[in-house]
Amino acid sequence: MSSNRFRPAAQSSDSDAEALLRRLDCPTPFHEARTIFMGSIASPSMSVAPMQTLAMLWGGELPEFSSQDDLEEVAQVLVQGLWNRLANHQNSRSPFRLVRSEVPVTREGLRGLADMRVEELAGFLDGLFGGEAAIHLPLKAHDAVTKLGELYFMHDAVAALLDDESEPAPDNDLKSLQRNLQQLAIIADELINKTIQSCKRARGQHPEPMAENLTQHPLLEVDEVSSDMGEPSQDESQPEFVESPLSQSISRHGVTVRVEIYGDGNGKWILEVVDRDGASHVWDERFETDQAALDAAIEAMEAEPAEFAGQPPSPLAH
Repeated sequence: MSSNRFRPAAQSSDSDAEALLRRLDCPTPFHEARTIFMGSIASPSMSVAPMQTLAMLWGGELPEFSSQDDLEEVAQVLVQGLWNRLANHQNSRSPFRLVRSEVPVTREGLRGLADMRVEELAGFLDGLFGGEAAIHLPLKAHDAVTKLGELYFMHDAVAALLDDESEPAPDNDLKSLQRNLQQLAIIADELINKTIQSCKRARGQHPEPMAENLTQHPLLEVDEVSSDMGEPSQDESQPEFVESPLSQSISRHGVTVRVEIYGDGNGKWILEVVDRDGASHVWDERFETDQAALDAAIEAMEAEPAEFAGQPPSPLAH
């Protein structure tokens, strides 16, 4: 009979998960582990499984655990606990955030912060691609992933610069760099959540424009991507989407949103409302005309503006 000394999964916490990874000598730090999980949860691939992703934390293959209790604890704390908590971030009202931690405004402190962001961004992208060099992504996710790759290389360059002791690092420059890193964290959060929401809609069979070609993993060298992965075959082609000229920003009761309306390729129209936080609200209904879709958005804004208000701005944004 297995031991019952573990707390129920519903009561496990991030600190439990972090402590467990350390105790099991996992080579992946907790901040990177959570983004690997989040990327896998967001992935449009339907074959992604928690235990597969868990193996990524140990380089692709789970270690041999010393006891059945250890294996059960891993399943409870990391899969039933951490994985399920992160899955809640697919709700646009509960956006995912990178780890925030206070670091000293020193060369060493900021270098550590930049290194952490490098690992977090790489983790999310690796989890999203699930070991593939290229995957099909909706256009919005494709654009966000491309920008996340750029953020990765920006943080990598910052870490390398701070690691170079020959480069001066006056206090004023370090304080300015700290503010920039704070702003970049906000941008990274927005891009990750756009990817999550775009992929969620795709998995839920809410059509939206697809990237023209397969999206390449932005952290892989070009020659690492197989030459047969560039163009989708005729069988993989996606319906052509046309954006309506009625797409626009609208404001009601102090709330401003972006209304996006596009054809579904079958003669009807899809309505999406994007709030201040970048959270997307897609109507299940398909509209006969783009004007009918716009009317529905305005009606919803008049009736329930708070639904589209988003979260209050972060104090870091100022």
